[in-house]
Formats: sequence, structure tokens, C-alpha cells
Amino acid sequence: MNGVRAVSSPSMPPRVIAGLLACMLALACVGVRAADAPTPAPVAAAASAPAPVAAASAPEAAASAPAEAASAVEARPLIATVPVPGSTTTVDIPAPLATVSAPTVPVADSVPGGDKVERVQVTDPFIELHTFPGRGYPIFYVAGRGEWVSIELRHTDWYKVRTATGKVGWVTRTQLQTTLAENGLQTDFGDVAFNDYLARRWELGAGYGRFHQEPMIKFWVSFRLSDTLSLESTLGQVQGVFSGTSLWHVNLQAEPWSDQRFSPFAGIGIGQFKNIPNQSLVNFQTTNARLADAIVGARYHLTDRFMIRADYAIYTAFVSEQRSLEYRAATAGLSFFF
Repeated sequence: MNGVRAVSSPSMPPRVIAGLLACMLALACVGVRAADAPTPAPVAAAASAPAPVAAASAPEAAASAPAEAASAVEARPLIATVPVPGSTTTVDIPAPLATVSAPTVPVADSVPGGDKVERVQVTDPFIELHTFPGRGYPIFYVAGRGEWVSIELRHTDWYKVRTATGKVGWVTRTQLQTTLAENGLQTDFGDVAFNDYLARRWELGAGYGRFHQEPMIKFWVSFRLSDTLSLESTLGQVQGVFSGTSLWHVNLQAEPWSDQRFSPFAGIGIGQFKNIPNQSLVNFQTTNARLADAIVGARYHLTDRFMIRADYAIYTAFVSEQRSLEYRAATAGLSFFF
């Protein structure tokens, strides 16, 4: 046809076409494999992020630095990398937070019975701790000014105390009167109370009276075995017109109402009796005999550590196997306990 030119396109060689087809097929296979493969973890992000803290190390970090651990928890949660079972992938989950234990609140001191112990601070230059309640017992420790001591027990005018270093001893009430309590005020240590009288162990006293119409003085010391029983030792001296008599005896006494301020008692005992006549008498002969006695009486707590006491006793002196002498005596006196 006129005006129309036929243009012929150059033909592509068959080798080039086969190579292009092979490249396209290879790229298609690679794409299929990439689609089927699992998505790997972001290595770059993991490398740039801080190293994950294992869950096992979190309690140690919290224990070593509670303040830093608390601030870290508020800023971001701890991460733990955990593998998924049956796969090569890993999952990042928050690690268990370490539990920071609450601070321990100091418990008030107490004695074995459970009562709260009173603590005082030494304000004098020092106080002296004795091994037992009594000035005759040695001083084994001196607590200086500013030290704190705990009061555990009271026995009359003596207090059992324990220092902060564990020293246990007895201190007089006089030395504790200037100490300060925990509230900063001076502690009030009252006088010996009636409870101390009820808890007494030792009693020492002297009395005056009449022994078979003759003047008599006697001294006694007693130790309480229990609330109602006590063991008492008595020494007496009688100075008569025609003779002098000395005696001693040990009694077991019962005090059924020992929890009362006025308390009667009764007792029996054995001892020794010795009578020495004046040398001016014609029949001068010393009598030395065994002695038995029975006594009744009562004591009354006056105040502090003092008591008054009155008793009536019947003495039997066994002069020989066939002969015995009987005497009666009444005395009254004053005693104190410790």
C-alpha cells in the first residue's frame, strides 16, 4: 500500500531468551522460600537495646540495691527472653519483679514472762552492777553515763538490770533514781511496796520479854521455804537474880495467812538449854539439857521493810531421863526483811 512502510523488529537470540527465563525462575523460587521461612528476631534492635536481665538475677539486684531496683521498675519493666518450645523463635516477656522485703520493725524488749521491760539511761558518771542483791557482793561491771539498761526484776531496794552488751547484775535503788526513761523524763522508783513484803525471803529481828519471870532478850533469823512455811533460828539470853540462862533452838513455822499485813503463825522446834547458877549459891551446879519448844505469835507489817512481832512460847528442858523443867516466855520485838 502506498504511504505505509513496514517496519521489521529485530529478533532476540534464543540464548538470551533462555537466560532471562532461568533468572526469573530463580528469583521466583527465592521469593517463595523467603515467604515460607520464619521471621528472624530483630538483631539490630537487640544489639542496640540494653542487655536483658535474667529473671533469676532480679532478686539479687533488688536485694543489693533496693532504691535502684524500684526506680528501674517505674522507668521500664525488666525483659526476659524465653524460647518458644518446638520453634527457633524467642519471645520477650516482662521478668518477675523482685519483692523487696519491708524493713524489720524492732520489737520491744521483754522478759521471759512476756512483760515489757522498762529501759532507763544512766545520767550519773556510772552505776555499779553487783553479782547479787547486797552490798557485800562484789562489783563486776560499771555502766557509764549514756548507757541504756533494762530493768528486769526488783527485790526490795535492789533491781536486776541488763545492759546493752548483755551484762546482768543488781543495782541499788539509789543509783537508779537519777536515770532517765525513754521519754526523757526521770523515772520514779518508789519505796518498797507491800508486794515486796509478801515476797520476802529473809527476816532478821530482836525482841525483849520475860522468861519464867526473868528478863529475856532474843534474836532470830528466818528463811521462808514457801509462802506458808519458814525455818527460824533463835538465840536467847536470860539474866536472873540467882542464875543466868542461855538457849538456842530451830523452829519450823507455819503461817497460813501470809498474804495479809497481820499474819499469825505457829511453830515447833528443838534446841539446847544451859543454866548457870550464881557461884555464891551453895548448890552450884550447871544444867545443860536438850530443849523442845512450841510457839505461837503474830507479825504485822509496819512500813517499808519493818515489822513488829509478838510471840508466846513454852520451853521444855530435858534435864534427865526422869526429870524435865518447863518454862514459859513472852516476847515482843522489831524485825526487818530483805
